[in-house]
Amino acid sequence: MSELPGILGFIAQIAGESAATRLALAAGGTEMKFSPSPSGALAKIVGADAAKKIVQELGPEKYTIPMGHLRGQQGRRTQAARMLAEGKSANEVAKACDVHERTARRVRKKLKSQADLPLFPKD
Repeated sequence: MSELPGILGFIAQIAGESAATRLALAAGGTEMKFSPSPSGALAKIVGADAAKKIVQELGPEKYTIPMGHLRGQQGRRTQAARMLAEGKSANEVAKACDVHERTARRVRKKLKSQADLPLFPKD
């Protein structure tokens, strides 16, 4: 089961996680009219075959595409967490992810506190 929010989760089930991710990255936070046309906006993002499957299941309607953790503030923080886990400095992360250096430090602190949790908590 996909961890993508809302309609993106359905799209992941219908056309695959890759198609849903591409759609979120390209159109997250916007409304989009789904069309089965091979030259339509949906097909340009996810491919003609995936667009056809999506429209067959969901219908040719206008949908609001969530950003999930891929775009916007949460997307920047998710990328920051990845970079910090790889050992990048807060300064490097701030510049690369378009977040404040304080935000990068808070994300690092949260990662460390989660790492301190026991793997198997006692009852």
